[in-house]
Amino acid sequence: MYRRSTPLLIALASLLAASCSSGDPAVVTRASTVAPTTNDPATTVNVVPLPTTTTSATATTTTLPPIPRQPLTGEVLGSAAEITPRPALAVKIDNHPSARRNHRGLGRADIVFEEIVEGGLTRFAAVFHTGDADPVGPIRSGRSQDVDLLTSLRQPLFAWSGGNPSVTRLIAESTLTDLNWQNKVRSYYRGDGSAPHNLYSSTTTLYGLTPDGHPGAPPQQFDYLRPGEEFVGANALRSVDVQMARVAVSWSWDPEIGAYRRSQAGDVHQDVLTGPITARNVVLMVVEYRPSQIDTRSPEAQTIGEGPVYVLSAGRVAIGRWHRPNADEPIAFRTATGTSIGLTPGTTWVELVEAIGTDEPANPDAAIVFDPPLN
Repeated sequence: MYRRSTPLLIALASLLAASCSSGDPAVVTRASTVAPTTNDPATTVNVVPLPTTTTSATATTTTLPPIPRQPLTGEVLGSAAEITPRPALAVKIDNHPSARRNHRGLGRADIVFEEIVEGGLTRFAAVFHTGDADPVGPIRSGRSQDVDLLTSLRQPLFAWSGGNPSVTRLIAESTLTDLNWQNKVRSYYRGDGSAPHNLYSSTTTLYGLTPDGHPGAPPQQFDYLRPGEEFVGANALRSVDVQMARVAVSWSWDPEIGAYRRSQAGDVHQDVLTGPITARNVVLMVVEYRPSQIDTRSPEAQTIGEGPVYVLSAGRVAIGRWHRPNADEPIAFRTATGTSIGLTPGTTWVELVEAIGTDEPANPDAAIVFDPPLN
């Protein structure tokens, strides 16, 4: 069941369960948007309490102080003043077979979302903040699902090649900062490849279109490990195969570089600028796809509500559920007990995997095959 949920009720339920099932009433929490809950060491990170403590007659709560970080990579900084002040920039990148050999910029994005579109293909929303790419592309059209997916980035710049009138109107009326190629022709150009798979720009050019008065840096999107913590997943993992509609995707753990290597359609996925594509974290977010209300030919990932999630980091996988009450809030990843799943600082790829059948995390979706299989 993929459903909308009330975070307050989840938080209260988790706290009641913790106080009733344990002889020790202490609750350790992260300083984040995740509700305070008990730890599940089998599937989550280790949490080390630091001294910021309040005491009552019935419980002691230790809250970890926030750490200044780059909001989209989790890189620890000396102070909040060091956060890169510019906005998030989301670029829609083509994944048609005619475009794949010309991919540029995917390897330099902080976060990449892969979403299913019509025709059994996928498309990327590559989100930049700390890195740059010149050129970036090939750039293609947007979809209605991009609005909910990207709204939590706080008025992100949205670079795309346009769309049908309904999608164009939807994006223009959203909080995304619309950098539609059709209205910014001089900021894009035709390059390698054949039309329509040959539209490019650069992050420098696109950032030059930032409107006056933009609020600046995006909020932090994910919870990250604190210094000294280690990612502890339920299972060691060599690789995972994910069927994204008709696109076969694989991620393989490489301990020498401390990251996952991506392949698709049986070939190593290459970025012309950076070489083989890698990621510190890979999130398999199982979602329902419905026909878009403004274009029934286009599938629309439902990224508000909740569903199963598999978080790959440091050669292991943590099993849990994703939660998101509305588009303004980042997506939270939690274990069955409600504990936040902290990511390794660095780049993150999020695969919006189509739900098939069950939504129970203990029974992996048929589109996902783990090696070795989950316990």
